[in-house]
Amino acid sequence: MYALLLPFWVLCIQFAFHALSLKGVEKQNECLILGIIITTIGIVSLVSRDVVFTVSGFVLMMFGFRLISTGLDRIDKRKFPDRHE
Repeated sequence: MYALLLPFWVLCIQFAFHALSLKGVEKQNECLILGIIITTIGIVSLVSRDVVFTVSGFVLMMFGFRLISTGLDRIDKRKFPDRHE
């Protein structure tokens, strides 16, 4: 099972770098979808009672949350909703 963990990590990182290299709306959509998928896989891996899979699950969750936050970032940052003009 450990032999599958390293290629899976490499695959997740490759998908994430591809999603982060896109621009505009495509970047938002890809980051949101991939972030949700990676976070879900991280949560599911917490079910295992093995230390390696548990730590891997926490790292995948943090990585997925980072992708989700990148996907939620606004494209046009010239407008600030908290400032009244």
